Order: sequence, then C-alpha cells, then structure tokens
Amino acid sequence: MSFKKCLVSTLLLAGVTGISLNASAAPSAEVTLQGIITSTTCDVTVNGGKSTLNVGEFKSSDFTTANTQVGSVPLKVTLSNCAADETGNLIIQGVTSTANNDKNLFVNADADTVGFMIKNAGNGQVAANANNPVVGALDSPTDYLFSVGMGSTATSPAAGAYSAPIVVAYIVN
Repeated sequence: MSFKKCLVSTLLLAGVTGISLNASAAPSAEVTLQGIITSTTCDVTVNGGKSTLNVGEFKSSDFTTANTQVGSVPLKVTLSNCAADETGNLIIQGVTSTANNDKNLFVNADADTVGFMIKNAGNGQVAANANNPVVGALDSPTDYLFSVGMGSTATSPAAGAYSAPIVVAYIVN
C-alpha cells in the first residue's frame, strides 16, 4: 500500500472515530455530592485503620434471592476521645445501586447491580445515610460492630471482582 493510501485510510478512520465519539456525548450529566458536618469530639476508626475489608469469595449460585446479603464479615467501628455526654448516630455514606430501591446495596457506580450490604448490631440492613444510634457511655473507646457481605439485585450475578467505597461518620444529636 502506498504512503498516500495509508495516510488517507488513517485520516478517514480518525474522522469516523471522532464523529462517533461526539455522537454519543450527552448534553447534560448528573452527579451526587455528599458531605458531612458534625460537632463531635470523637475520633472514628473503621476496620482498625485499614483501608480495605476483604468480604470473601462467593459462588454466583450462593445468591438465591435478590437484594439479600450473602456472607458476614465483621466491620468494627471504634469511637474514642468522645465527650461523655455526647449522643448521636453512626451513618454510612456511599454510592448505592439505582436498581435497589432500599438504598442498601453499596456499589462503585450507581448503575452496578452487584455490591456490598451491611447489617447493624441489631441485624437490620443499613441504608445509605440512615441513622444507626450509638448507645451507652462514650467516655472511653467504644466499639460498634457491623456485618458486611455481598449482595446483588438479581440471582446468579456475573462473576468478577467488586469494590465500593464508603464513609462511616459519627453525627452528634
């Protein structure tokens, strides 16, 4: 093939690629912003200060019911240096699946259908931004245990590696 034919072919391919990229661009986009304001003196430590909690490995066939937690790995939250008279709630923020109406399937991107589910000490499923009451004196380090597993909006989810960032915060009443 001559240099001119190669150059023309390359330019045509580049032009078609540029047109198809521009054709799929949306005129607007949505983003969810999250933030926390608190007046606590407490320090919050999650998972012993480690940034990753390995929830385990499951078979696709383990997911027999949609939106149900599979597995149970402890997630310890420690409150320390609190004023003894403080009362409040632990909340968990994160992206949740738009396919899960209960907002309790934490995912990496809201279109994802496989992610992580969290239960509180009373074995209730935790929804994003929901209050989880802290009870008892906070004059010394106090631990609260959550239970983390995986979940899917459908049975037999696709095999793959999944992750989801969350933020745990203590909000004073």
